[in-house]
Parts: sequence; C-alpha cells; structure tokens
Amino acid sequence: MGFTKKQKLHKFMATTHKWIGLIVGVQVVLWTMGGVVMSWMPIEEVRSEHKIAQSNPVVLNSFPTMLSVDELGKLARVPIVQLSYDTLLGKPVARIMFETGSYEIRSALTGELITPISLELAQKIAETDYAPDFPVSEVIKMTENNIDYRGSLPVWRINFADGEATSIYVSPTQARIVARRSSNWRLFDFFWMLHIMDYEERHDFNNPLLIIFSISALAFAISGIFLLFFRFYRRDFSFILDRKVR
Repeated sequence: MGFTKKQKLHKFMATTHKWIGLIVGVQVVLWTMGGVVMSWMPIEEVRSEHKIAQSNPVVLNSFPTMLSVDELGKLARVPIVQLSYDTLLGKPVARIMFETGSYEIRSALTGELITPISLELAQKIAETDYAPDFPVSEVIKMTENNIDYRGSLPVWRINFADGEATSIYVSPTQARIVARRSSNWRLFDFFWMLHIMDYEERHDFNNPLLIIFSISALAFAISGIFLLFFRFYRRDFSFILDRKVR
C-alpha cells in the first residue's frame, strides 16, 4: 500500500524535524541560556559603569597661560591635521593628530610631551577613575591581545584587588581609559560568544556558522509547527468522521 502525498509530506517533515533537532538542539539551548543570562545582568554592571568615580569638570578658561595652536605647532615635527584642548588629571593638555596618522599629547601649559605615558601615570589615571576603595594589585604593559582586551596595542592593564577581578586598560598613546573589565563582563562575554558563535574574536555577528545554525533552527521551528498542525488536524478530523459514522 503506497503513501499519500500528505503522508509523504508528514514523514519528510518528521524526519527533517528529528535530524535538525539532533544537530541544533544543543545550540538552541545555549542561545536560550545566553539570552537569559545576558538579559538578567544589568549592562551598567557588565561595563563597570557603577565603579566610575564622579569628577568635577575642569574649565579650560581657568588656565589663561595655555599655549596657542601656533605655539604648539612649532613644537611638532610634521604638519598637524587636528588639535584639541582637553584635561588630564585636572591639568590642560593638547591632543594632537599629525598628517602621518600619528598621535601625541602635550602639556598645554609648557608644551612638554606626555605620551607615551609611563606606568605611574597610567596607574594614576586608572585609580582616579575607579570609585571603590581597593588597591591596585598589578600593572602590566600588554603587547598582545587576550580574551579581555582586543583593541589597539600596546596598552597598560591595571588590576585591582577587589572581589570582581576588575581590570582597567589605559592607552599609552591616548592617555585615556579604553576598556573596563570584571568577572561580570567576562561571564557576559562568554555567553555572548556562545550566542553569536564567534569563538575567536567574539564580535562577528554575521559569521557563516551562526547563519547556518540560524537557518537550521528556523527549519526546525517550521517543521515542528507543521507537525503540530498535522497532529491537531488529524485528531479533529478523526473526531468529526467518528461522529458522522455514529
């Protein structure tokens, strides 16, 4: 006895649903688990924004003896394409970008070159930004990226002896904080990696593996809906036929 078209379609959908379920089932669980964890964790705590110390803004006009753009330009060895005044630890500085693409920071009062900053200055920048009362446990100059930090190198890593293994990364060329990390961030980043299935760089949301599994998961859901509809249809249809026979 041969199968009807509906029976063949049902069999195909059942087989497809079963095999796709075996392949993507674990990843669907990881997606769901990651979604729960990431939505549960306050993003401010993940970014360590709750540990940032409040500081009073410094008005640059309060420093009337700052060097002019022309005076700072004379100290440069190559043409300047951009210059802006800023403050660093309460003192005025000039952030200068050159035609070559290089970057440096000078004191806006004396013209003294500040960058690349020293270990002591990097630690001071991190300590000024860090609100909790925990000491620095270690300062490292990193020349290679790690799981925590995947930005420009080199970079100063300042570790704090708190319960969350907080690390603050300070750029030696920009004299500013470029990343804040903690155990909360590392947990979030781990589930983010599982969620987007980028196990190396952890930022590519359009990688082929994720696309393939997403399409497979969609096929799994569609085949499941079809099977559910077929089951309800067959049950209700059988009930109607049974009533007619009686």
